[in-house]
Amino acid sequence: MSSYHLNRFLFDLKMNQSVLKRASADLQSVMNEYDLTAEETEALKSGDPRRLRPLGAHGMVSLYILRLNPAFRDNVYWAQK
Repeated sequence: MSSYHLNRFLFDLKMNQSVLKRASADLQSVMNEYDLTAEETEALKSGDPRRLRPLGAHGMVSLYILRLNPAFRDNVYWAQK
């Protein structure tokens, strides 16, 4: 199992505003664009970065899943690139 697609998705949440907007509206359809396993998909849906690390997500990149949570997304720290 490669963690490339998982890390790519998380990186795109941070760097690609279009991906973030689309994922905020319909997470499943955006995840379908990446070659993710069922386990990765479930971990992403949970929104918990601690579930992503054992699947191969980089420690810093795994935090970008928090951008889907409005409480974090509206924080100035998470809005920065």
